[in-house]
Amino acid sequence: MSRLLSAVVVALAIAAGITATQAPGHAATTRHVRICWGSNRGTWDAFHRAIPASRCVRVYYDKPNVFPRHWPDRAGPNVWTLLSIRPTPWMLLHHRFDRQLRELVATAPAHSLLTIWHENAVGNNPLGYSGSVRNPAIYRRMQTYMERLVHGTKVRFGTIGCGPVNQAEKWYAPHLDWYGVDLYLNDRYLAGGQLRNSPSPFTTRGGVLSKAKVWARMDGNLAALRKVSGERYPLIRIGESNASPDSYRKMWFTDVASWFASHDGNRPAWIDTFWKDGETARQGGLSGPWPPGAGVVRRLNWLTHVYSWHG
Repeated sequence: MSRLLSAVVVALAIAAGITATQAPGHAATTRHVRICWGSNRGTWDAFHRAIPASRCVRVYYDKPNVFPRHWPDRAGPNVWTLLSIRPTPWMLLHHRFDRQLRELVATAPAHSLLTIWHENAVGNNPLGYSGSVRNPAIYRRMQTYMERLVHGTKVRFGTIGCGPVNQAEKWYAPHLDWYGVDLYLNDRYLAGGQLRNSPSPFTTRGGVLSKAKVWARMDGNLAALRKVSGERYPLIRIGESNASPDSYRKMWFTDVASWFASHDGNRPAWIDTFWKDGETARQGGLSGPWPPGAGVVRRLNWLTHVYSWHG
């Protein structure tokens, strides 16, 4: 009976023109791609309950020179973690953390990602970093140092920036395991007008999400990362992503995911969504609190199955 029902579902999907590489309302993409979907740790438990096929979590240790003793694993078994830490430049480059960091990465399972000083690779310094961290030459040295430190372990090191990569190429070291960006909806991705009904600085009515503009930014990032990395198809990770207000989210996540299905050499990707939790949930900005609308949850469940990654 279950096989019969499955066959009926497949037949209906084919009749409706919805394949494993075609989002509702979008043209079919050229090939299937694996995407690991997830969220930030603060909302991971609720996110994973609502999106059972998700398996990637973003964990932040934002206090300088404070690191976990063991690779974070409280998000659950078979969950892959992208860990962000902030070692200060002098201490890192003078080997003060070698033993501690090597002990940390030695406990990491497969598919573990590590980065330092996320969103430092950008021109406008959105997180307010100070001192030598904001020196691109020193920051590149730190990245190269970390890349060597994780060599031979199950951890892969990369850098996460934000904004157009081609305006911050000097902040990215070459030959890293992966490269990341934090990607949020803003007025630049609209076909006209500004974001409607938004609690953020975008308050006027109008504005339709433009897939062409979203893809143009992602195309530009890929071109810049090719130059930086020395690879034709560098591994790309989306460390944070969201759209606000809620009415934009279904198409935003669909457009970001479908770019990977027709670009970047069919390499597997990560998309970690970001949601405000606790005290930050009442603030505005480019994210928003979990949960979103029911339609967004349905779309995320659909996307995690279309772009599935089982190991």
